[in-house]
Amino acid sequence: MTRQHQSPEPEPRKRRPTLPATQNRRTYGSAQRLGGGSVVVMVSLRADSAAAVLDLVERHQLSRSGAAHHLIRLGAGLDPLSPLN
Repeated sequence: MTRQHQSPEPEPRKRRPTLPATQNRRTYGSAQRLGGGSVVVMVSLRADSAAAVLDLVERHQLSRSGAAHHLIRLGAGLDPLSPLN
């Protein structure tokens, strides 16, 4: 007696929620050259840090990059730049 076993269909992978796409979105590992001694840093944030960045974005109409830059300056003990000084 032979039994045929049929595997259940695998569940489709759930997509992670993403932030809205922006015009200046860059892919991981792509180089970006900026003048004036600026450096591009790509990071992955934990939920609490991302919430703090997004809160600044909403409250002060900053870009995500600007909000992250502000928090990095504060964490490094530097004075904030305008418009948040």
